[in-house]
Amino acid sequence: MPFADNEVLDMILKAMNKHEGPISKEMLLKHLKTPPCYTIVRVNTVTTSKDILRDAIEEALSMQYSLKSISPPTIQYHDTIQDILVIKSNHSLEKAKPIYPHVMVGLGCAIAILRGANAYSPGITAIPTGVAIGDQVSVFADLLGQCKRGWNKEYEGLKYFVGNGLLLQSRQDLFTVGSPRGLAINMIEPLFDCPGIGDILLDDKTVGFQKGFLQNLPSVLCGHALNPLPHHFVLDLCAAPGGKTTHIGSLMENKGTIFALDKSASKINQIQDNSARLGLSNITAFVFDSTAACIMENSQQFQEYDTTELVSPLPTSPPFLPNSFDRILLDAPCSALGQRPQLYNPIRLKEVQSFARLQKKLFLTAAHLLKPGGRMVYSTCTYNIAENEEIIDWALGLFPFLRITSSSVRLGKPGYRIGQLTEEDCNAMQRFGSCPHENSSMDENSDTIGFFICCLEKVPLS
Repeated sequence: MPFADNEVLDMILKAMNKHEGPISKEMLLKHLKTPPCYTIVRVNTVTTSKDILRDAIEEALSMQYSLKSISPPTIQYHDTIQDILVIKSNHSLEKAKPIYPHVMVGLGCAIAILRGANAYSPGITAIPTGVAIGDQVSVFADLLGQCKRGWNKEYEGLKYFVGNGLLLQSRQDLFTVGSPRGLAINMIEPLFDCPGIGDILLDDKTVGFQKGFLQNLPSVLCGHALNPLPHHFVLDLCAAPGGKTTHIGSLMENKGTIFALDKSASKINQIQDNSARLGLSNITAFVFDSTAACIMENSQQFQEYDTTELVSPLPTSPPFLPNSFDRILLDAPCSALGQRPQLYNPIRLKEVQSFARLQKKLFLTAAHLLKPGGRMVYSTCTYNIAENEEIIDWALGLFPFLRITSSSVRLGKPGYRIGQLTEEDCNAMQRFGSCPHENSSMDENSDTIGFFICCLEKVPLS
């Protein structure tokens, strides 16, 4: 069961059955536990081309899969999105079975393995005594996080098998000598055949920058929906770890100005590190609470703006004056119910219901910081209607100067029809990651994580 709270699963299932047709609980559970068949690589167009990166990945995968004695997956260009490569995994291969000594890894490490990664030292939790470097091991996720680090016996708690691998570090390396680092288990027989390409994308020896970025397709689409231009001032309100921020930077050809905000200093460091690795210099990151990023001159929630004072000085640091930005991305903190694979999620329904309050505060900030004629994108990685369509319905009722607009790249399914949203409104929205119906086929545009995108424009009051 992916969710500790059955009410969360029931909520997702009820919404899908109401708006998308009959889906069984068994189908939904299988869908949530299975990683997408497609690996998406966003090309770092600032420093390389998709042709060069495709050749590099093809060469590396050819070597990687020669060790598996099977053909490597194909690498394709996307029909619509010009700056990504699509790698289709072969999930139809015979699945691995747990037959070796059991090694425990953290939940985050296990999910990365299911999407093609190897197991690195910080993610290893326990190894039975007697297992040595070079031994084959069966790797399990510690679903509840209750396995003690360094445990030296078979762990009997709740666990989930993710594949078999070759141990490359000893117990002493992993548990008794400082902070463990490096590759610990080479996953030679993962549960799902997702290509491991993270290392292939690292710094290019000729130009010194990372050649590409692993990113889910809907996340890439956020940047294209925003449509930033090289001369724009752009604000990313909830920017960490910087995948979407750096994509915006590359779409702007490393020109213009992007301000990226996050409350956490460590997360701001992530944004700065990702920007540097990708060779981007048009991103400035601030440790700042985005709910306080707009200078409000009175205590009212500005439902209207003064059309005689629309031009603000060029922004330099938060907090900012209203009407300061050409483009704003609000990739809001959310319940993340759309992530795949989901092996175990402890979130409770009450916590899921708490996110809308924060999302509305952030939306207030975004609505007032956006220039008239400007565009904002609101997105989440959850299936929850209360964090998606209901937020947009609330915003349109509160702000007469906002209207939904279509993105130039139309993928996914329409939004759900609720409240005062029109059919035209919902058709302009984009929902991803729906559970497939019986015997239905899926492609790279439908086999994704659960995600929601809505693009809005700010128009002057008449």
